[in-house]
Amino acid sequence: MKTTSYKISKKLAEIGFEGDADYYYEKDKLEENDKWNITELQFEGTDNYYPAYDLETILDALPKERNLLTDFNHYLKIVFENFEKREKAFIGYWDEEFYHSDFLVEQEETESLADTAARLLILLHEKGIVDFK
Repeated sequence: MKTTSYKISKKLAEIGFEGDADYYYEKDKLEENDKWNITELQFEGTDNYYPAYDLETILDALPKERNLLTDFNHYLKIVFENFEKREKAFIGYWDEEFYHSDFLVEQEETESLADTAARLLILLHEKGIVDFK
């Protein structure tokens, strides 16, 4: 199962996001080793671990619709640039005609969709739209 990377998991913890997770990263491990230090724990995160979230958990945390800087409601949407090959995805908000470019995140080449969705969640937090504390 694909989960958020060490770097994204750490940032989610810093902004106060909490959700269900089956896997965790040890806090003392180097970020460069993020694919190698993930572990499955039988308990919820402790002070020594960052939860690694799956895509479903992050999508559940994102607002499904929102008034974003305009009078129109924007709806959460995931679009694949090449749907059949699933080469690249965009996750963001649109209002039936166009995406709101301030709230659109493009999947980076080596990241999972869980990371892409988490970057959108972090962006919404930084803009004061969602708060976890």
